[in-house]
Amino acid sequence: MIEEKYLLEEKEIEVSKRFIGENGKPLKWRIKALKEKEHQKIKQTKTTEAIEQYWGKLCASCVVIPNLNDRELLKSYGCDKADEVLKEMLTMGEYMILLKAVREQNCFEQREQKIKNDIKKQ
Repeated sequence: MIEEKYLLEEKEIEVSKRFIGENGKPLKWRIKALKEKEHQKIKQTKTTEAIEQYWGKLCASCVVIPNLNDRELLKSYGCDKADEVLKEMLTMGEYMILLKAVREQNCFEQREQKIKNDIKKQ
């Protein structure tokens, strides 16, 4: 589809030094940007659930690698959903690293800066 070519490319990030690959180096996670249509589905839950759940679902939807929906991964952490497994497998600091990267990948930081600049102009 034509809009696919305009999405930001997937990005590799190091979320944690605790998950080591076969090469002895920390595993890289891969994240993606979401289309607004995908974001709207997640955002609909924002009004009925806590803001933390919104950000958890957003993060889980953006993580490509590791596959957070893998049954074995979910089972090993005793979870049913991708957003739950993130909170089980990551420390608070690691979760914040992921959240920051997801916000940047989806241009949230740019939106916030534009809003701040617009307010200053008023």
